[in-house]
Amino acid sequence: MRFQYLLYILLLNGGLLAQKPFVVQGTPLFREGVNIDSITIFYEDTHEQPLSFQEIQNTPSLFRPFSEKRNERTSTNDITTLRVWLKFIIKNTHLSDTAHLIWSPNSHRRVFLYQKNQAVKKSGVHFLNKNITRNSDFIHFGIAPNTTDTLCAEIVDFKFSIMPVGSLLYTNYSALHAFAQTIYNIPLLFLLLSVFVGCLLFMVLYSLYHFWLTKDPIFGFYALYATATMIIIELGIESRFGFAYLSHLFTFNLSKDGGFEVAGFNSILPVLYILFVSKIISIPKNNPRLWLILKIMMLLLVLQQGLTYYQSFTMNYFYKNTYYRYESSIIFSSTLLLAYTTWRSNYPVKKYILAGIFCFILLITFPFSLSFIRPDWFFNGNLNERPDLEAVINFIPFWSYLGLTLEALCFALALAYRSHLIELENKNMQKNYTDTLEKELAKRSEEIKQQSKILEEERIKQLEATFEQRLAETEMAALRAQMNPHFIFNCLNSIKLYTLENDSITASEYLSKFSRLIRMVLENSRSEKITLEEEIETLRLYMDMEAMRFKNKVRYSIEIDDKIDINFIEIPPLLLQPYVENAIWHGLRYMETVGQVRLSFGKTPKGMQIVIEDNGIGIASHLRQKALELFSRLNPAVEGTGVGLAMVKRIVEHNGGSIRLEDTNGGGLTVIFTLPLERVLEFPVLPPTPVNPPQ
Repeated sequence: MRFQYLLYILLLNGGLLAQKPFVVQGTPLFREGVNIDSITIFYEDTHEQPLSFQEIQNTPSLFRPFSEKRNERTSTNDITTLRVWLKFIIKNTHLSDTAHLIWSPNSHRRVFLYQKNQAVKKSGVHFLNKNITRNSDFIHFGIAPNTTDTLCAEIVDFKFSIMPVGSLLYTNYSALHAFAQTIYNIPLLFLLLSVFVGCLLFMVLYSLYHFWLTKDPIFGFYALYATATMIIIELGIESRFGFAYLSHLFTFNLSKDGGFEVAGFNSILPVLYILFVSKIISIPKNNPRLWLILKIMMLLLVLQQGLTYYQSFTMNYFYKNTYYRYESSIIFSSTLLLAYTTWRSNYPVKKYILAGIFCFILLITFPFSLSFIRPDWFFNGNLNERPDLEAVINFIPFWSYLGLTLEALCFALALAYRSHLIELENKNMQKNYTDTLEKELAKRSEEIKQQSKILEEERIKQLEATFEQRLAETEMAALRAQMNPHFIFNCLNSIKLYTLENDSITASEYLSKFSRLIRMVLENSRSEKITLEEEIETLRLYMDMEAMRFKNKVRYSIEIDDKIDINFIEIPPLLLQPYVENAIWHGLRYMETVGQVRLSFGKTPKGMQIVIEDNGIGIASHLRQKALELFSRLNPAVEGTGVGLAMVKRIVEHNGGSIRLEDTNGGGLTVIFTLPLERVLEFPVLPPTPVNPPQ
C-alpha cells in the first residue's frame, strides 16, 4: 500500500515537472484569445486560513491538471471564500524581442498574477494610450527574449461564484478585439437593462409627484421601493459593463491589493416591499398578528443588511457558506406570506399585487432551471449563432432584474387602479352629496316659502300690534294730559261760588289745591313712570277737591303698610285715579248720607295689593246703573270713565297683575289691585313676534 501511494506521488511530481510551456516567438499575432487550459494546472485552497503565496510555491504537489477542476458556475461551494491558484509556463524563443502578453481568467472579484515571485502590476488593455478595461479582467505582462517564466495566479471570489475560472492568453490587439466583440454582442442586454432603469425612473418620478400632491403614504412607500429597485439594477449594469456612476458610492476598498466589494440593497428592498404591500392591503389594521410577524421579519432583514455592509467593509465572512445559502429564506418567506394574505383579502387591487409577486418569484427561480432547459429550443437554429441573445439569456442577474421590474410595474398598475377606485368612490360620494343637497334644497325652499308666509302674517300682526300700541300710547298720553273737563268745570264753579259767598279763605284754599293738582297732572303727563308717593299725593289733592266741592259729603282715608317704600315703587301716572273717580261719581254722589272712600296699600308675598273701597252703591245695584245713565245724559259731551278703566286694566294685566271688583258687605264697591313688585310697571306694549331664520 505504501508502495502504491509513493508511486502515485512520483507520477504526480513527474507530471508537474513535465508541465509543458506555452511557446511564443516574441509578441504573437493572436486575432482572438487563446485558451491555455491544457498547459495550466490548478489548486483550490479550502483552508480556513488560506495558504500564502510562498507556501503555494513550496508545495507543488498541491496542483492538479486544469481539466479536473470543477465548474464553479454549476457546482456548489461549501465554504465562503473561493480561492483558486493557477500555474502555467510561458517560453519566449525570440532572441531579441520581448513577448508582450495579456492574461485573463474571466471576470472575478480579485485576481493577482505573480511572475518571478513578484506581483505583476496591473495595467489591463490599452487603446490610444488609455486603459479601457478593469484591471481584474485583463493583466498585462512581458516575457524577456529567450526566457521561460512560470506564472502563478490567485483568483478569489466570495460567497458564490458566478463566472467559472478560465485561463486565456491575449495580445493587446486580440484583447481589444475580444473586448470589441463583447461590446458588439451586448447592445441588446444593455438596451433591455436600460429600459428597466428608465421605466423604474419614470415610476419613481410619477409616484413622488403624486405623493407631493396628495400626501398619500402609499405613494411614498412605492417611491422608496422603486428607487431601491432602480439602484440595484443600475449597480448591476455598472458591474456588467464596467461603468462607475453609482458603484463607487457603494464600493469599499478592502486591502492594499486593491480588492473591492459592492454592497447594495438586497435586504432593504424587501423591507420597502413589505411596507408597500402591507399598506395597500391594510394589513396593520385588518390583521395585527400578521403585521407583528412581518415587523419581526423586517427587523431581521435590516440586521441582515447591516451584517452585509459590515462584512463587505471588513472582509470578515463566515467560513461556511450555510448562512449565505439560506440568507434569502426570510425574503422568500415574507413574499409567500404576503402572497397568501393578499390572495385571502377582498381588496380589488389584489390581482395586480399577486401578479407582481408571481413575476418576482418565477423570474428569480427561473435561472436555476436554465441548466435543464435548452435555450435554443425557443429559437430557430443554434443559440450560438445569436450571441446577443446568448448574452441576455446567460446573464443570470438579467432575469432577477426583469422580475423586479415587472413586479414594480404590476405594483404601479395596482396604484393606478386604486386611484381609479378612489376617483369612482369620490364621484359616487359627490353624486350622493349632490342628491342630498338637492333634496335638502327643495326641502329648505319649501320651508322658506312656508316661513315667508308665516313671516308675512307675523309682519302684518306686528304692524297691527304696533298700531294698537301707538294708539294705546296716544290714549294714555291723552289720559295723562287731561283731567275730566266736567271735574275742572265744577271745580271752577265751586271757586266762583265760594268767592260770591265772600268765603275768601275757602276759595283761596280750594284754588291753591286746584292749581297744585293741575300742575302735578301736567308735570306727570310728561313722564311714563312716577313714584307711588307722587301718585298718592295726586289722589289726595283730587279727593280733597271733590270733598270740598260736595260740601264735605265725601270723606276719604289712605292707609299705607310700613313694609312698602313708596319712594322706591314706580307706577304709570293716574293709574288709580279713574277708579277713585268712579267710586265718587257713581258710588257716592247720589247718596243722601256721607260717603266714605278708603285707599289701602299693603304688602303681599309676591307683590303689593291696593284696595279702593267705598260705601256707596254696589256694582250690582240698580241704583248704580241709573247713576251711570243719569251721568251720561247730563254730561253728553264728557267722555265716560270706561276708556280710562279699560286702559288701567290693560296696564295692570300687561305687568302681571290683576284687578278684581267685589261688592262690599253692607253696600258699596271694593276694587282690589294686585301688582307684582319684581319689575317696574309700564305701558302695555305688545311684543313683536320673534322671527326665526329658517334652519
